[in-house]
Amino acid sequence: MQRWQYKSIGILIATLLAASPFTVAAQNPTPALSAEITAAKPIVRLGDPILVSVRVTNQTSAPAKAALSATAFDCFDVTNPDGERLPYIGFDGQIAGIQTNIPPASAVTIADALDLTDKYLFQKPGHYSIRFNGQWTGLSNSPAIAIEISPGQLSEFDSLIAALLPICPPGWRIAKDARGEVTPFGRTPAPGFALHLCRNHMRGEDVMLWFTKQETKVDPHQPSPARLDYLGRAHDLFVYQSIGENTPALWPTASG
Repeated sequence: MQRWQYKSIGILIATLLAASPFTVAAQNPTPALSAEITAAKPIVRLGDPILVSVRVTNQTSAPAKAALSATAFDCFDVTNPDGERLPYIGFDGQIAGIQTNIPPASAVTIADALDLTDKYLFQKPGHYSIRFNGQWTGLSNSPAIAIEISPGQLSEFDSLIAALLPICPPGWRIAKDARGEVTPFGRTPAPGFALHLCRNHMRGEDVMLWFTKQETKVDPHQPSPARLDYLGRAHDLFVYQSIGENTPALWPTASG
C-alpha cells in the first residue's frame, strides 16, 4: 500500500494559523417531480451565508412523494469563477429517509434557507454557477442559477479548511462536523469548530480535529471513545486531534 508523505497536521496548523430572490425553473423535467432553486440574494459578500431553497413540483395528476433528504449531501454542482467545481465539505454520515407528500399539480419546499457555505468552500469573489442535482432521488435536475460573490473575508472556520485542504492526500476529503459549541472526546464543551479529514470513517481511516476558543477540561462523565491528543494553541484556538485506528498505515505523518 502506497504511503502518502505530508507534514504532520499539528505542524501545519501551527504554521498556517501562527437582493431580490430569483428563481430558475427546472430544465427538461422528465421525472414526474421537477425541482427549482431559489436564492435569497443574487449578490452575497464573501464569508456571508449563501442561502438557497429547493422547491419540488408534482407535475402529474396523482399524489407523489419526495425525499426531504434529497438536499442532505453533495447534491449541488457549484462552479467557481475559473470554471472549477467546488469541493464538497459538508455532512458525512447517515440520516433518516423521511419523505413528504405532494398532491397533484402542487409544489412543496423540501429545503428552505439552506446555507451552501455549510456544503462548499467559497474562497474568492466572482461569478458562481449553482445547479441542483435531483436525479439520484427521483427528481429532475435544475438548470444553473448565477450568484455573484463580492469581496469580503472568509469565516474563521472556512479559513481553517482552506489551510488544511492542501495536505489532504488523494482520496481523502475534509468535512465540517460542527460550529458553535463543540466537545472534544472525553472533555468539556467549548465554543469553536469541529471537522474531520476522512478516507473512510467506517473503517477508522480518518482524523478528527477540534478548534476551541477556550481550554477544555477532562470530563469524567464523558469517557473518550478514542485517544485524544492536545496539539497546542494556534493564535486564539486550542487544537485537539483524534486519529482513526487505521489512519497511521495510510498517512504515517498525520500524528507526527
